[in-house]
Amino acid sequence: MEEKMKKRKTLWMRYVDFEKIKDMLHLVYENNGKLRAGTLEQLAMERGILVKKENGTPLTHSPRYHYRKVMEGLGLVEVREKFYRIPEDNRVLEFIELTSFKEDMSPDAKEILREIIVGNNDCRKHFFDVFMEDDTYTLEDLRKEGEYIVVETKSMREPPVGKKMEQKKSKKKKVGAIILKNPSGKAIELKTQDEIHAIYWGVRLWALELKITDEIFISFAEGRIIYPVNPDFSDKVLLNHLLNKIKADNSDSEWVVLHIPTFIKEAALSTRFSVDKIKNFLEDLKIKYPLSTMLIPSSTMFIDIKTPFERQDSAFRASYLYEKGKGYISHLRIKRDIVKEVKV
Repeated sequence: MEEKMKKRKTLWMRYVDFEKIKDMLHLVYENNGKLRAGTLEQLAMERGILVKKENGTPLTHSPRYHYRKVMEGLGLVEVREKFYRIPEDNRVLEFIELTSFKEDMSPDAKEILREIIVGNNDCRKHFFDVFMEDDTYTLEDLRKEGEYIVVETKSMREPPVGKKMEQKKSKKKKVGAIILKNPSGKAIELKTQDEIHAIYWGVRLWALELKITDEIFISFAEGRIIYPVNPDFSDKVLLNHLLNKIKADNSDSEWVVLHIPTFIKEAALSTRFSVDKIKNFLEDLKIKYPLSTMLIPSSTMFIDIKTPFERQDSAFRASYLYEKGKGYISHLRIKRDIVKEVKV
């Protein structure tokens, strides 16, 4: 029981808007050592922070609590004798200096936030460690050396229909475990609601939104792939990747057909560039070489058919290009002689 309680204390991560976290941090900075939990929440509601974007109504107690706990857990604030204070941490002070109340964070401020998150012991233990072979690493190490991981859900492990009927004897519905596993076999299993909320819907989404990681979901059977993002984008690297794909095609046709989601997956895992950067590259290719490229649309119904769950559809469609008037683009036809035309 004591071990469970200790673990729960490390599961403070929840999905939050980091622009709101930044604004709350400024409130603490302006009132250093003067605000208790209740007064901080009240002030944050009055200043339009802990409110719903759509209608401005105050957030309920639970999300307000989690906003405070995320600030505490990341070490952005400390609580002494029940009063909130700014810690003597150079990174936190630099983050405050680089940000302004109610203004979007700059790229430099976001980079400090990424470093704080990846450097946090609880975030590492429950999420980032599964990407890494060694336990000692920085944000830069994660970007360069981190493995990709695959999300394995209960639905992917469902037994055949016959066995399902046998299992229905147990009326109590259990939470399906989520397993985060890298190719080397290192894995983290999320069994409880606390673990799922904190890790899968918490720190995983922080990493995704701050572009620490990106995700690919092209097949339900294959699962969601999460990989560390390389921010040093180069279109030359992608162009070389594309030309090598064309050269490797052994067909006699003057056109080579590439399945876009597969191309995005392979390019992402080899270059670590974000999915959006790769998609932008493909869209620019059509503009630069209009006579040598052709986009082939696919119906939304055909795309959706590959996943049995509607909630997965939007994630699945994200691996396709989208063109207004044409819809989702599933394939790229590219002329073989583009190899002579392109200068790398």
